[in-house]
Amino acid sequence: MNLKLAFIFVLFFCGIIGADAQQKKITLFGYVEDAETGEKLPGASVLILNNKSGTSTNNYGFFTITIPAGDVQLIISSIGYKAYEKNLSLNTDQKINVKLIPNNNLDEVVITAQKSPAIQQQTQMSRVNVPITMVKSMPRFLGETDVLKTLQLLPGVSQGSEGNSNILVRGGGPEQNLILLDGTLIYNPSHFLSIFSTFNGDAIKNVELYKGGFPARFGGRLSSVVDLVMKDGNMKKINGDASIGLLASNLTLEGP
Repeated sequence: MNLKLAFIFVLFFCGIIGADAQQKKITLFGYVEDAETGEKLPGASVLILNNKSGTSTNNYGFFTITIPAGDVQLIISSIGYKAYEKNLSLNTDQKINVKLIPNNNLDEVVITAQKSPAIQQQTQMSRVNVPITMVKSMPRFLGETDVLKTLQLLPGVSQGSEGNSNILVRGGGPEQNLILLDGTLIYNPSHFLSIFSTFNGDAIKNVELYKGGFPARFGGRLSSVVDLVMKDGNMKKINGDASIGLLASNLTLEGP
């Protein structure tokens, strides 16, 4: 009976040793630094790919991580440096110092933009050109694109009352604004209790606002001039735009 107990104890003890060997943990630690300057790199990523565990270096470029013993694949990376990869066979705690090689080679980036003339070189003062793309990108009230509501966001321009499409330029009244559509005088530029303007944003090509000092050909008003130009139409193919709103839906077609 004692022999049987001793045999069971030996098996139990060997099982504990085997489990400890299987669950053996080791610590991997070290520093990450710049290969050219030797400067320690804080915030570098340290990844153990086998068990998907990782850490990052502290402010002094030091890292430490506890992982199961065995073969591991180590990857260390940092922004602006080439990644460091190495396969290691670890059975005991090990220190490793890694020097990352800078990688500052970036693809060429070309930025193009339309240069706006300096205000000192403009003969016409107080003129603001509003691209139609800006009008369409503005938040829409009830899904309706509104040219006049976009003009209300410009300096020196305000709205008469909340939700109103009238524009007040530098303290003037809405009746003191001259609004032209392809050179034609528009007497009533709004509808639906002055909530919406009468202009379809999909049919407008260009919008110019004169807030003061406008040319003599724009006579008859005191505050401002709003000059709108409609699209000429696509002379090569048929295309169009459509929009669905809560109050109205628009469909614009153009072609040769």
